[in-house]
Amino acid sequence: MWAAVILLLAARAAAGEDHVFAPPACAAEDAASRDAAALLRCYAPVFVLGQGERSYNRIGTPEILLDHGREKVRVDPDVAAVFTEVRPDRIGGKDVLQLLYRVHFTRLPFKASVFYEMHKNVGVLAIVTLEEPQRIPILLTTVYTCGCYRVLLPTKLFPREALPLDWPRETKKLLGATLPATLRQPEPPGSRFVLRLASKTHRVIGIETLADLPAGRRAELPLRPMEDLRRLPVRGKEGATGSFFHADGALKGHVRGAWSPIEGLTAGVLLLDLTLGMDKDFGDPEITGTPFYTSLLPWRRQVSRLDRFDPLLRYLGFRLGD
Repeated sequence: MWAAVILLLAARAAAGEDHVFAPPACAAEDAASRDAAALLRCYAPVFVLGQGERSYNRIGTPEILLDHGREKVRVDPDVAAVFTEVRPDRIGGKDVLQLLYRVHFTRLPFKASVFYEMHKNVGVLAIVTLEEPQRIPILLTTVYTCGCYRVLLPTKLFPREALPLDWPRETKKLLGATLPATLRQPEPPGSRFVLRLASKTHRVIGIETLADLPAGRRAELPLRPMEDLRRLPVRGKEGATGSFFHADGALKGHVRGAWSPIEGLTAGVLLLDLTLGMDKDFGDPEITGTPFYTSLLPWRRQVSRLDRFDPLLRYLGFRLGD
């Protein structure tokens, strides 16, 4: 009897333990390097999720397998990975580098308050913006890979006079979470952004800049090139590869198997986008096939695109000058 009680208590304790997904270490020589791979290592955020015993709360790796002769795209929750890329951009006439970090989960499960969002192969994108040529971190942005639930926050290195006039000094309420209005910038190799995501919904509910990993069950989070998502090996088909995204047609640029039917056929009808809530590729829509907009309103989609920050920041009230 006592053995059963002990096992039950141990199981409950494990269920309540945070899972900490930690990227590779940043060495001192990496922090001083101009190499893109070193930059990506040093600024890669840590992701923390509760209830990691649930497969949908673990960062996984997209894969393609054959199912009765047809390709099936899914996310393996037992193999973690973050897909990365460096993209040049301009903000307020200045050159910046956007460091992209993309993670995916098996699904958004049922939750009464957001049941309409249920779908598979969901993802979260984090973007660290570095100002050139010093390469100092000035912004952190997170968003679902469908373009929903954007969180955009400056670091203390972002000029205060360029913030929107009503920007608070201490905390800012975003999507139901109370977050720091201005983030302490990470200082490689000593500290990183730590993103806490909610169980089930994977929304950002906390952001810190820490020198040490938070408590919890640690999982390694290898960095892989973003391009790997477009050439996934097809399990069961020797030598074949396929893309995580639809390559043509009306769904070009969207994640395969990620349609959100309830959302698409309700709010999507009203907002003129039947793929509303469906995860997508990130980048120039001339290349990807779909714009990565972050506003639901049809007349604000172009200005809210996340692949070009200057128009977005101006739309949000940032005072960037000419």
